[in-house]
Amino acid sequence: MLRSKLLLILFVLPLTIFAQKVVLKGTIPEYSGKTLTFLTFSDQVTYIEKELCSSLVGSDGTFLCSFNVNVPTYIFLHLGVYEAFVFVQPGKEYDLLFPELKEKAMADKLNPYFEPIQYHLGITNSSENELNYQLAFFEAIYAKMLDKGSYLISNNSYKPDIDGAIAEVDSLFQNINIKFFNDFKKYKYASFKQISYHEKMKSISNTYYLNNEVLYNNPAYMDLFNQVYDEYFQYFVRTESGKQINNDISKLKSITSLKHTLGLDSVLTNDTLKELVILKCLHDEFYNDKFSRYAMLTVLDSLEILTEIKEHKLIANNIREKVTKLMVGFEPPKFELLDLNGNLVSLENYQGKYVYLSFCTTISYACIKEFGMLQKLYEKHKNDFEIVVICMDESLSQVKRFVDLKGYQFRFLHYGNQSEVFKDYDIRTFPTYYFIDKEGKLAMSPAPSPDQNAEFKIFQLMRARGDI
Repeated sequence: MLRSKLLLILFVLPLTIFAQKVVLKGTIPEYSGKTLTFLTFSDQVTYIEKELCSSLVGSDGTFLCSFNVNVPTYIFLHLGVYEAFVFVQPGKEYDLLFPELKEKAMADKLNPYFEPIQYHLGITNSSENELNYQLAFFEAIYAKMLDKGSYLISNNSYKPDIDGAIAEVDSLFQNINIKFFNDFKKYKYASFKQISYHEKMKSISNTYYLNNEVLYNNPAYMDLFNQVYDEYFQYFVRTESGKQINNDISKLKSITSLKHTLGLDSVLTNDTLKELVILKCLHDEFYNDKFSRYAMLTVLDSLEILTEIKEHKLIANNIREKVTKLMVGFEPPKFELLDLNGNLVSLENYQGKYVYLSFCTTISYACIKEFGMLQKLYEKHKNDFEIVVICMDESLSQVKRFVDLKGYQFRFLHYGNQSEVFKDYDIRTFPTYYFIDKEGKLAMSPAPSPDQNAEFKIFQLMRARGDI
């Protein structure tokens, strides 16, 4: 018994010893009454966001929150038109400076391709040796080098001295002894070489990845990694050695066979790198039609079980969570939103019922046109399935005025208290529909709209399941 307790302590101690508190604070009267939610990426393959801490800005403009990390970490928060970010180190306190508050316009909210402005948060208690100071300085110098290099590359009469340009920039940072910063520099330089065609992808892979430490939390490392191994399966399957990939995934559904096949390529003889490349490619291939999705899920599950690397288990789990949330046969993302009477409504309220779920806005002509069709479907089939519309309008009261005027009887919800619901459901156009079965799982994803013969297809599905 004593031995088992000692073993447990040995397993727990590394996590508790190395994880240290980070404190975030500041005074921003302009943000009074707003909740600041600080996030990071759970991993940099899926880029799933993970909340670290949140704080309500007081009436005096102050806020304070904290969390634990064991490595330097990129953190960010959504501030209207900005995505504000800062790098934090374990055990440190940061007094942050924020940009002027600038909310998104409705057009920005309705634009699924809206790109926020990147804003590096200031730190009042910083110094020239602090990580953020050096990173901001480096990024400014690097951007100039990149612009100059791009011009010279496009001008055929010049052959840029890539190594010389890098050496000139690097001379400004020779005395910085922050490992995270030096790794960041290294992979930014490698990215510059790749962009300038100074080094080919295979050379980059061999020099910077094959036998190097995997830096899961360093954005420069992971950004370049995601470029170097982009569509790697599609590249390697065209080679004689890689022809087996299709069979490994779609027929054998074997992670062991897949790893053996990929190991035939000299750039992937390192098993840790090989697993990370497999995870990246499985994630990307879910959004193509090259392999069976269910076969890839089997391979992914096998990798998660067999790998001894905790980061790879996390990434595998994140991939599964991300790619299955909108797959037929899986539960859709959860939500809890206000209806027109101020009641919180979730999908759990509809257990045992079919749900035709729509994402819309009352200022979209296409949505307004289909609301009338939805009303006819409701009147005809309200005993067969529920109709629920989630609206992205400025306010709940705006939706209520519209519905009261039109007299629609099906249910309207407002996205306001859970704005991420549109991102969770990957809404890129209005209207978008899903059909959810009585077990609360996606039956059609996406579902056809009313003017795409939705009524026939819904009843075809329900008839096949013996419900009508």
